[in-house]
Amino acid sequence: MSKYHKGERAVQQLAGVTHQADRLSGMFLNDLPDPAQRYLEESRFAAMTWFDDKQRIWITPLSGDPGFVQALDDQTIEFNFEHASAPLVKHHNFDHSPVALVAMDFVGRRRMRINGTAQSAGSLTISINQVYGNCPKHIQKRLPESEFSRDVAESSETDKVFESEFLSPALQNLVNRADTFFIGTYASEGGADASHRGGSPGFVKADAHTIRWTDFPGNNMFNTLGNIHSNRDAALLFVDFETGEGLAVSGTIETFTPSVEGKAAVKETVFKVQSAKYLPRALAQSWTLVEYSPFNNSL
Repeated sequence: MSKYHKGERAVQQLAGVTHQADRLSGMFLNDLPDPAQRYLEESRFAAMTWFDDKQRIWITPLSGDPGFVQALDDQTIEFNFEHASAPLVKHHNFDHSPVALVAMDFVGRRRMRINGTAQSAGSLTISINQVYGNCPKHIQKRLPESEFSRDVAESSETDKVFESEFLSPALQNLVNRADTFFIGTYASEGGADASHRGGSPGFVKADAHTIRWTDFPGNNMFNTLGNIHSNRDAALLFVDFETGEGLAVSGTIETFTPSVEGKAAVKETVFKVQSAKYLPRALAQSWTLVEYSPFNNSL
């Protein structure tokens, strides 16, 4: 029985990589082995896909010092937000809600993806459905620097977040200069997904109502595009790693084209903005760029 749902299979077939995807299906685990637990406990940053009370999909950052996320056992992880940044989700009520994480190691260029269900009762806990690692492609190497003021972080997560139905010139600029973003998707068969995208500045472009980028070759599993094939609702997250500000956007994918035969897609993926939230303090600390990924210039 395939470990991929119908949407993933459809895009794999479109890209001609069904056999390659089958060879990778053994990566999917249903629990957290010891190395994965240690990886999470050393993490400083993750992006989480979730749904608000209006059932809109979002992907927002979770960040803090190592230890702010802990593996309670091989099926459960817990976040401690006392000294961490978690805009929009810190005070949200989760009740066995579908969520997904991509936990990033920007220093070592590693990432781990998790999906499951979340509940909040004093702390945010996630019960694991699926976990697997991803390749290091297009991850820019960054080093953590100084912490931002905790007082500023607390106030920014509540009364200073504002929402609009379009992107202002300042928010467009935040997108247009980005070398990294995160995308959240959901399919009823496979659950939520959180994924990373990277490239040289300018690889993603925005105007007031749309965000566009080109799909680069990845692991050939097409989890993100497979979800989009099944459900066009999606969410994007952009962060400025130096200033700590961020942008969370919820909307729909109008068109998408996968990469084929190891080459970038011939057409752009187009995302339609429905709701945008500016996050004045999206991160717990700043990060310094060390070098861009060597994969950025290989296409």
